Amino acid sequence: MPVDVKGAVAAAFLEMAARKDVDKITVKDLVEACGISRQTFYYHFRDIVDVLEWTARQGVERLLAQSLKASSPREALGRFVDFAAESQPMVRRLLNSQRREAMERIMVDATRTYLADSLRERRGTPALRAGDWKIALDFYAYGMTGLLLENCRQRDLDRQELADQLARLLSGEMVHPKRD
Repeated sequence: MPVDVKGAVAAAFLEMAARKDVDKITVKDLVEACGISRQTFYYHFRDIVDVLEWTARQGVERLLAQSLKASSPREALGRFVDFAAESQPMVRRLLNSQRREAMERIMVDATRTYLADSLRERRGTPALRAGDWKIALDFYAYGMTGLLLENCRQRDLDRQELADQLARLLSGEMVHPKRD
């Protein structure tokens, strides 16, 4: 039976990061926990940041699949907010490490990928110039990442309200409300 080495390494990292200082997790720790050689680790990953990037991409793929089953963009954003809120403790641990810069980049890239893929799947590629598409995605990815980091700190976060606000913001409804 084939072993999902990447999945095992990612799971081991997340399990260790939940109980240990993230900066103290080494490749040696991961290979011992997974029962693999260093050579096997380096066959699949460049370094620990590569493990984080791969793990984030897998999370985005799962989240996108769940979001595409949603009946509306608001419901899809609700799933995105739920994922962000549930991931908050691990994200905080990673942001409080020496890997903060890499983690911020990974989060923005994951949000950008999620937005681009979900928009393409729901509505097709927007009729924008390539440069405009990139700047719009960057703007929303950085903004949403910042909003999620700030809002998901709250213990009494109203996830549905935040999802609704994001949906209204992304649709333009918040800044250009419909008038009766």
